[in-house]
Amino acid sequence: MSTLVSSNSGLPTTNDAMPPSAAWDRLLDWQRDGMQLAFVYSRSLGGLMQTGRGKLTHLGEQALTIEAAGSRLLILLAGASYETGPQLFFTPNLLGRFEVDGVAVRLANHDWLFLSAETMPPHAALSA
Repeated sequence: MSTLVSSNSGLPTTNDAMPPSAAWDRLLDWQRDGMQLAFVYSRSLGGLMQTGRGKLTHLGEQALTIEAAGSRLLILLAGASYETGPQLFFTPNLLGRFEVDGVAVRLANHDWLFLSAETMPPHAALSA
């Protein structure tokens, strides 16, 4: 079960199931530790799903930056909501499925970012 953490001001808040800053604290820990993270970025209207591994180099109220393979991904966080816990993914042929623990960020424009310290299979498809 996951817990939704919403942010209208860019600062996380939560329901009663977890401490108010659980998702934010996890992101801060990953940034502080310089962890190599798996990430999935998906456009709300389709057409783009980017996956990779990188480090969370900047985390602020309004934006975060992921550095991966010589590139920088800047994501605006204003109005985002956060969810911690496992996310369900499928293999490309949809015959296998697996869960990956991490932090999901639903952006104000309805795009979706998922970050995890776990290793994800290279060809993951999102659950419906």
